[in-house]
Amino acid sequence: MSTPIGPFHRLGEPGGDGCPVGVLQVAAKDSNGKPINAQLLDGGSDVAEVEILRTIASRLGVQWGRDELGWWALVTEIDFPSWAVWRQDDSGNEYLMASNITEIDAKKLVAEFEEKGHKQTYWCSDTKTQV
Repeated sequence: MSTPIGPFHRLGEPGGDGCPVGVLQVAAKDSNGKPINAQLLDGGSDVAEVEILRTIASRLGVQWGRDELGWWALVTEIDFPSWAVWRQDDSGNEYLMASNITEIDAKKLVAEFEEKGHKQTYWCSDTKTQV
């Protein structure tokens, strides 16, 4: 039998029990501050974060698997945010600052970094358009 790594990681097939959740309709704001309708999922105080994540993933139709290269997830036709924010230091080294965010959020983040007045260069790009 495999030895678990950390409290929630298991080798072998993914999955495991999700948890029953209470669903509450709420009004929230998206990343642009626009009001949206949303659902608050409440698993209660005895539920671990991973159980809520399993519940959400299964309800979204995520299919998990593992092969010799590691874990993977098959997600059908969801348009994930694909923008990233980068920084280049004085020596020319490039660092990823944020990824999988919306274009608007990426541009806001670049502006916030630039406002701080550091010498580094910041930019954002859509990772979908990169080869």
